[in-house]
Amino acid sequence: MNKLIAKTLITVLAWQGFLLASPVAVHAQEQCPAPVTVEIDVKPPDGANKINLSSRGLLPVAVLTTETFDASLFTPEMAHLSDARTAMGCSGAQAVRWTYTDVNGDDRLDLLFFFRVQELNLTSSTMAVTLMAHGAYDSLPTHVEGTDTVIVKS
Repeated sequence: MNKLIAKTLITVLAWQGFLLASPVAVHAQEQCPAPVTVEIDVKPPDGANKINLSSRGLLPVAVLTTETFDASLFTPEMAHLSDARTAMGCSGAQAVRWTYTDVNGDDRLDLLFFFRVQELNLTSSTMAVTLMAHGAYDSLPTHVEGTDTVIVKS
């Protein structure tokens, strides 16, 4: 009797894995299209981009509107900020909020994300950060990615 139950359970689990494999794969593909490279600015308009890891505040990181990317058309669902050397997938600090504002005075809206400094996976040897964000660009699923140099103080 135990062998019958075990065989039935294995069969059910195998079919469940087979039947669910395709929808999950398609969904993941829709969630993460190839990234669009965007220009970002850490701590706009501060050109030094100094990050003090002992700070308890929020770190602003802007996705800038350029000739090839209109940040005001991107609606984010999530965003992450990581050390550029280790950035993979959705790793690093998650944005706590975002807003549209002109951060560089060019009369075009940029997208400004905020990250908790205490959640950043940076070290004093970090020289650049990468922002990755998923969302929709003019209603199309879009993944954006940008990198900026930083100076990190522990």
